[in-house]
Amino acid sequence: MINIFNFSSVKKDERLKKADISKLKEDCLADKEYMNEIVALLNENIEEFYETTAISIKAKERFSISRAAHKVRNGLEMVKANSLLDYLDMIQKECQHLNTYDNISNLISGFKNEYIAVLNEIRKQINELDA
Repeated sequence: MINIFNFSSVKKDERLKKADISKLKEDCLADKEYMNEIVALLNENIEEFYETTAISIKAKERFSISRAAHKVRNGLEMVKANSLLDYLDMIQKECQHLNTYDNISNLISGFKNEYIAVLNEIRKQINELDA
């Protein structure tokens, strides 16, 4: 029975993580420099997402917002940033409706706040690889 308890507590800890770089680590063959380059590229894509969505909200181009959200999805899946993927799902759902730009703006604002925490978690996990 103790083993089951330990297993469930490990699973709970896994779910509490903002990100999990195990797939990134595997894909990069645990090369820290390469992993940092991939994270920098992800960061550039996220910055582009912010710029595109800001312009698209002003222009009321909901399909451009949805495309921008789709463009960053793969990078976030690689680092298992589930909370950010949930935000992208909600943003894309809102883009299917007319006149939901306030909701989309609020979701993007929440995404930005969450991304800061996720990025810190990713960097922490990469730095812990040598430890």
